[in-house]
Amino acid sequence: METLLDIRNLSLEFGTARGKVKALRNITFSIRKNRIVGIVGESGSGKSTVLWSIIGLLSGNARVTSGEILFQDRDLLKLGETALRATRGEEISVVFQDPMTSQIPVLTYARQMFDILYRRPNLGKAEKRRLAIEMMEKVGIPDPAARIDQYPHHFSGGMRQRAGVGMALLTGPKLLLADEPTTALDVTMEAQIIHLLQELKSELDATIVVVSHNLGLIAELCDDVVVMYAGEVIETGEVHSIFHNPRHPYTRALLECDPARIQKGDGKLPVIPGDIPDLVRPLQGCIFAPRCQRALPDCFLQTPPDADTPGGYARCHLLQGPLRDSSWPPPADVLTVTGGAGEKASCPKTICPEPILKVSDLNVRFRTMGALRAKLKGVTDPFVDGVLDVSLSVRPGETVGLVGESGSGKTTLGRAVLNLLSSERGEISFEGQQIRNMPERRFKPLRRDMAMMFQDPVGSLSPRKSVRALITEPLQIHDIKGVNLDDEAERLADMVRLPRSLLSRYPHELSGGQARRVGVARALALNPKLIIADEPTAGLDVSVQGEILNLMADLQAEHGLGYLIITHNLSVVRHISDRLAIMYLGRIVEQGDAEEIFNNPAHPYTRALVEGIPQPDPDRRRTHVSISGEVPSLMNRPKGCDFATRCPCVQDRCRTEKPHHQTLNDGREHACFFPLY
Repeated sequence: METLLDIRNLSLEFGTARGKVKALRNITFSIRKNRIVGIVGESGSGKSTVLWSIIGLLSGNARVTSGEILFQDRDLLKLGETALRATRGEEISVVFQDPMTSQIPVLTYARQMFDILYRRPNLGKAEKRRLAIEMMEKVGIPDPAARIDQYPHHFSGGMRQRAGVGMALLTGPKLLLADEPTTALDVTMEAQIIHLLQELKSELDATIVVVSHNLGLIAELCDDVVVMYAGEVIETGEVHSIFHNPRHPYTRALLECDPARIQKGDGKLPVIPGDIPDLVRPLQGCIFAPRCQRALPDCFLQTPPDADTPGGYARCHLLQGPLRDSSWPPPADVLTVTGGAGEKASCPKTICPEPILKVSDLNVRFRTMGALRAKLKGVTDPFVDGVLDVSLSVRPGETVGLVGESGSGKTTLGRAVLNLLSSERGEISFEGQQIRNMPERRFKPLRRDMAMMFQDPVGSLSPRKSVRALITEPLQIHDIKGVNLDDEAERLADMVRLPRSLLSRYPHELSGGQARRVGVARALALNPKLIIADEPTAGLDVSVQGEILNLMADLQAEHGLGYLIITHNLSVVRHISDRLAIMYLGRIVEQGDAEEIFNNPAHPYTRALVEGIPQPDPDRRRTHVSISGEVPSLMNRPKGCDFATRCPCVQDRCRTEKPHHQTLNDGREHACFFPLY
């Protein structure tokens, strides 16, 4: 196949106060036409830096020290700013990770797309609008002629990402770069974006490069894979070869750590020990040697050779040279990393029979317009129900997973439990005491026993405080006497396995996993009995996910904590939850034993979520999207079953009547007239 982009021996460094960070070292791989190439690796491995090198959007402190990037026989590194600007958008385009920050919030999509077509002076306004509407329709935006005049905040997350793909393809580029295009999306929207990119590749003969740490997405979407670690390419190959016969120990370890590959949740998740090395320090030998389970003494001293593999190469002493080991790689069923299904928690887990938290028929409403405006417009009920008739419980030592698409009301429920939002009606009891809408003066003492882990681990921490101050801040807020704050900071850091050397750092100096550990330490500072964790693994690599979840499991077993885990990551929640509650449009549509729900879902929505999990196996690619369409607006809630507008099993009764909760023989509850089980 013809090569579209060829990266040869690319090396790059960033100048910082700590010294020169050697972010990329001798990167070499090629991208063939009409292929989808996935770049995978842990955070800090240089994936996004490669993308910004291609398009010339590096920060001012970056310096390319060697190499070339050949795009149709032109070296992009030697182009001037004017030539680069002409290449961006026209020949190479980008889909950014967060569509809300990459799209202009005060401009309609029509205006933003007109601005993209500024290089088409021969096209009139009517023709530009026609092209923009056609592209919006091509990427699956419903009613594009009307919605093109709306603003980004009018679109859901999935639709904003679709619009971002449409804008990137508007000028017909030869190469599309996608940086974590589905990170913030739930499984149903992720599946839709995957199928959209596949269809556009076939229809437009596009070449796509996708950066992601989601192995399921890479297996489902890509033709070729590039595996990076600490600024180096350590393995390349065709997607089936990478996933079925990984040759490098790091590639093998990444795949083994993916929770989606582990079907049973009866033990701890595998993890890769250690961290990515500091790229400021001098590097010698194999970059992965300090974390490799099969490292030999010479691996720390000698640079590994490149061994040819099907469709690519792998850089490892075990594969070629005097250190070659004929027993590597071992059979697929042999674990090469620590942890795994056979390793149990450090102490047995005990679940108490009486719930510590009990929610009954809870309703949380939000005002949609002011009282005067509602009266002038004749609106008698200017509210929407964010949470409607929700009932659930959490027992000490138990983990309850709260699952659903974005906008289903999961976080709203968690905030209402912690009295951060007022609720309209219902009951919330904590240790038998009614706490719904309790005045803050009376509720504050209870906050010692209830804690929340927020979704954004860095954004929820004050950037002006050190880790030491952040960890001990709850003790100061609640005026805990007789404790040494320095000793407490070190105790909490040890508890969450955070190196004490990081206590003097600030949030922006931490990795995602380290910031998450700080959040866990803050939540544990007052020895709470209940923790509400909002997306505790969002944005983390698979190995770091395993570390955080194993840590939470150990702490739960040791202290008898009750967890309410809010997430849309079903492959993760399966391994940590005793019970699941599935939310849709503010209601719980099914709840019960986690394993039973995964094996035999009763509600069509639950089945759609379970089937929507992308599998890290290119032979198990889905041929259809498990659930299509958008979540209905809360302001236009369906008359009958909330899921009727998207349900593949819908019948006439579903469109006119609201289903009530029913209990199955195994104790599960569901709200469906025609259950699947």
